[in-house]
Amino acid sequence: MENALYIIAICCMSFFGPYTGKEEGNLKSCTISPNCVSSESWKYNLLYKVNPYKYSESKNEAFKKLLNYFENKENVFMVEAKEFEYIRVIYFTKIFRFPDKVEFLFKDENIQVRSQSVFGFTDFFANRIRIYSIRKDMNWEEDDDG
Repeated sequence: MENALYIIAICCMSFFGPYTGKEEGNLKSCTISPNCVSSESWKYNLLYKVNPYKYSESKNEAFKKLLNYFENKENVFMVEAKEFEYIRVIYFTKIFRFPDKVEFLFKDENIQVRSQSVFGFTDFFANRIRIYSIRKDMNWEEDDDG
């Protein structure tokens, strides 16, 4: 019985824990489960690491562009949008409607990104694919230096 509770706690910890938001000007780090990707993960941690977005327009225009993208997107719920600084949305998977938390932190030359599944221990690369798809839809580049 204890083992079952332990497994449930690990699988659902991203749902119950305060693992979203900013902390000292950065996105919070990923939890121990491999259902998360972040551009602010340790540089050489290939399990969690994705590159931030590099935009060519102004920071304000990039913010508005991304905000508009989510307003017109199906299966997305806008949780928080701090003017020209931070966006947090929840994506719902199409079939089972599982929620995934996705965050964007606007910095001077790039956008730091983080995406994590709320339920489950692994996401079968869904968060990584989502982050790459959004970047492609926005016609932004990867910031290798970020």
